[in-house]
Amino acid sequence: MSKLLLYLYMVLCTISILMAQEKNAEFSQIAPFEGEDRIIIHTSKGDILCRLYHKEAPLAVGFFIKSIIEGFYNGLTFYRIVPKHVIEAGDPGGPDHGIAAEIGQPHQRGALAWLRLPNYQNPEKLSSGSQFYITLGNLSNWDQEYSVFGQIIDGMDILDLLEEGDVIKNIIISSQNEN
Repeated sequence: MSKLLLYLYMVLCTISILMAQEKNAEFSQIAPFEGEDRIIIHTSKGDILCRLYHKEAPLAVGFFIKSIIEGFYNGLTFYRIVPKHVIEAGDPGGPDHGIAAEIGQPHQRGALAWLRLPNYQNPEKLSSGSQFYITLGNLSNWDQEYSVFGQIIDGMDILDLLEEGDVIKNIIISSQNEN
């Protein structure tokens, strides 16, 4: 019986990985820019300028850019704050897109990363895509657990002002030449 359960678990994991690879092939075609993409998160408290790690996390960035273009985050809130750790944003009831993990960037203060289900439900560490977080402190113990896809480069003071319920008015893509 336990061998059968193990076999079924392995089959389900394999199917999950294959489905994620198919989605990720689509996401990798989405990232339309070369170099360091920049975005501006317009919040109800002010603007936050971020650099996206296009080369280091192309699937994560590609999906984020696709979501920005579609207006997915417009009007959503910063729905959870864990002091000195993270601010969570996006749609907690939204779909789980299963973006392949792109782990390797540090969780320093101001890092942008995808939320995901815990390891026991998600051993591949696939990212959600509906929810992201911004770190409020250096969280190096998370460096090998989550996909960091960007970093705040201006607006850390705005980050410190954010409270639960504050709104993401919109997020726009900005070139380096505009700043």
